[in-house]
Amino acid sequence: MNILFIFLLMFFLLPVKVNSENQIQLIKECNSVEFNDLYIQEAYNFGRHIQNLITNKDIEGIFEVVLSKELINGPRRDYALNKSFDEIFPQEWVDKIINSEISCEPVGWRGFMISNGLIWYDKTKEGNWTIISINGVNQESFNNAELIGWQTDKGIIPPSCFPIFGYFEPKINYFTQKFGIKDRDLFKYNPGQFIGETIPLNHSLNFTTENDNLYAITIHLDQCFNWQLENGFAHNYERNSDLIIFDNVIYQSKNIGGEIIKDEYKTHYEVLSKIKLSLCDELALQLRKKCSDSYLIKIGRKSGGSIGLLESYYIFGVFEDEDKNQYLVPLKYFDNRNLALDFLKNLE
Repeated sequence: MNILFIFLLMFFLLPVKVNSENQIQLIKECNSVEFNDLYIQEAYNFGRHIQNLITNKDIEGIFEVVLSKELINGPRRDYALNKSFDEIFPQEWVDKIINSEISCEPVGWRGFMISNGLIWYDKTKEGNWTIISINGVNQESFNNAELIGWQTDKGIIPPSCFPIFGYFEPKINYFTQKFGIKDRDLFKYNPGQFIGETIPLNHSLNFTTENDNLYAITIHLDQCFNWQLENGFAHNYERNSDLIIFDNVIYQSKNIGGEIIKDEYKTHYEVLSKIKLSLCDELALQLRKKCSDSYLIKIGRKSGGSIGLLESYYIFGVFEDEDKNQYLVPLKYFDNRNLALDFLKNLE
């Protein structure tokens, strides 16, 4: 047993106050032919540290080792720290965490998990261990029970209409290069700041030799109801899929053996919050036009691969051009639910 392991053993076996009958497993030495032994030993010991925090009901300690501004999935920081441990973490969930075996191996590129993914953690680029996600616990919800789709005088906006940046396609690069936008991240997270003078309201890019393939950052609302679109990627043929509403989520449909069902592998969305028109206007100052409707939406789809469910959060607004044509405009983008909630809470 080397000196480093002895040090780690002593550190993580320091006495802790235990508020549960459940006991944390004894520390073990991790060795791997695929990974650096120090890396996996640190990961194992950090997993045990998380178990101790949960056992001690130390909610402040838990969020001290959440090094990002917010968890990717899980309770929002300010919300959780203004609640008691028991209000956030159900006892059944706690029992699963503290009775779980801590693994010495990561789950591919996703990092390390406890209890089949109830907690995910990994090392940051700076070399510090952090909790990434806490799943299956109590958290705040949007008051959106009455918001069933984005209603317009033409009907509910189809999920395929929203001109998002997508997950794997290079739309951001196309527009930043075309219009000389130097700050790529500013454009990604605040696209509304660039619509109007920098990028014309009705502009689209033809990025292939095919005439029916266009990238657009704003979408004419009439196109949403007449043509087949997918996240601003336009195909010049008529839209033929119906919409299915399930648990307030608007899905596109598919036909399986004559049965029409929701298609989870195509874009679907949920309206989360109504946005004040004054805020909508502020997020698109270049347009110098009045916003007529605006919402925060969650939009996503299943990837069909190991990545799983892909989700993103956008504020969109509806604006008219000089000819009274209505356009759907992305104003602000958030990486996750908690960052979107933070933004709205800071406005209160």
